[in-house]
Amino acid sequence: MLRELCIILLLTVIGIAYSLVGGLSPQPGAEPELQAGEIYLADAQTLNAIWVDARAIEEFEESHLPGALFFDESDWDTGLLELMNTWLMQPRPIVIYCGAEACDTSKRIAKRLRESLPDAEIYSLKGGSVSWQE
Repeated sequence: MLRELCIILLLTVIGIAYSLVGGLSPQPGAEPELQAGEIYLADAQTLNAIWVDARAIEEFEESHLPGALFFDESDWDTGLLELMNTWLMQPRPIVIYCGAEACDTSKRIAKRLRESLPDAEIYSLKGGSVSWQE
């Protein structure tokens, strides 16, 4: 009886140690790799998406993804109208990108677009334009 109790206690201690050291669940306070509404470049490229560039006009004119639409957040109505025309002609997922991962412009625009186009599948590109320029 004492032997079985020792084995159960040993297995319990091993299980607790495994959970604390690594386990299958993420560490407390660890940020997930993708936040809600984000997408990786490789996944976005398989979608035949409508690309929306949320960077400054100078950066857009210097380089952008082929076929990408320029979207100026300060001129919301014009950008929304152009995007809606494109999306209504051929509904596809929409992927917005800005300058870098630290840039929140694409996330802000994606959030507002989800309110304006509730039927559209809208993502923010994880890593921004840096991810496709590499």
